[in-house]
Amino acid sequence: MFDGAEVPERIRFGGSQLLAVEKMIGGRRRINALGADDAPLEWSGIFLYASALARARFLDSVRREGLSCTLTWDALRFQVTIAEFHADYEKPFKIPYSIKFEVVEDETATVDSVPAITPAQSLATDMARMGTLSNCIGDSTLNGLVGDLQTAMNAVSAAAQPIANGLKAVTSFVAGVANCADQVVNTVAGAVSAVVSPLAAVASHVQYLISSAEGIMASGSGVLPGLPASQTAFTVLARMNSAVQLPELYELRSITARMQVNLPLVTTPSSPKTITVGGGDLYSIAAQQYGDASRWVDIAAANNITDPVLTGINTLTIPA
Repeated sequence: MFDGAEVPERIRFGGSQLLAVEKMIGGRRRINALGADDAPLEWSGIFLYASALARARFLDSVRREGLSCTLTWDALRFQVTIAEFHADYEKPFKIPYSIKFEVVEDETATVDSVPAITPAQSLATDMARMGTLSNCIGDSTLNGLVGDLQTAMNAVSAAAQPIANGLKAVTSFVAGVANCADQVVNTVAGAVSAVVSPLAAVASHVQYLISSAEGIMASGSGVLPGLPASQTAFTVLARMNSAVQLPELYELRSITARMQVNLPLVTTPSSPKTITVGGGDLYSIAAQQYGDASRWVDIAAANNITDPVLTGINTLTIPA
């Protein structure tokens, strides 16, 4: 239906979840999800060329009749009713318009999971950010340590690639494949071990820089009567430099801590699938996930649940 200048640059979709919130003694809450409340879909555009008036009048007719229609773009699909339509007749071949749809039903296929980020990918992202921050801080010792860490991390990325592609260690399989998988995992383990020391060195130096910067910031203004102007200027500049660097140093500290947690996980990157649902029941979830409603008992056991009827918002582990 919409084409060319009629198509907006952006369409906001989504909405809210209707929640019944019960506040209890001690600050605890019980939340029941009542269902999705989709926000209206609205935008503006311009009808052009000879069919401009006819197309505008058609949409206005749909609005007058209160007809339900299907609105689709990309992978999104909605049953909608036109709530508002406004057109400005400027010329027979140019009619700007605005339109607002109320969502009857969101028919878009539910997305209950997204590709997982492996620990190796997370480490690579953190390593890139660490390099950027190190360059901004400009400490030569830190730059050298980060360079050493980058070299060690490159070896981990190369060694972990077969695991990311699905090759895992096996205990009973064709002997050659089993040996190959074991060699891959052993190589990764060796590369991971080589990262521990340079990562700890970076973490230690970052903490040293943080302590130094915090000490400068806590030492007072540094402007005292009788001090030479050059010394006063040096002290002020040192404080300004510390104030600028501290947020970057704090972020670096968080990155090194996160990398230390993710590093041991590189050899075992797989994790159980989880989904988050509002209300519902385990029968329908099992039917969705396995095509077999009777497997609700597997989901219940994995999540220590006895009642298949769910209330509130729950994050569930879905066993294989």
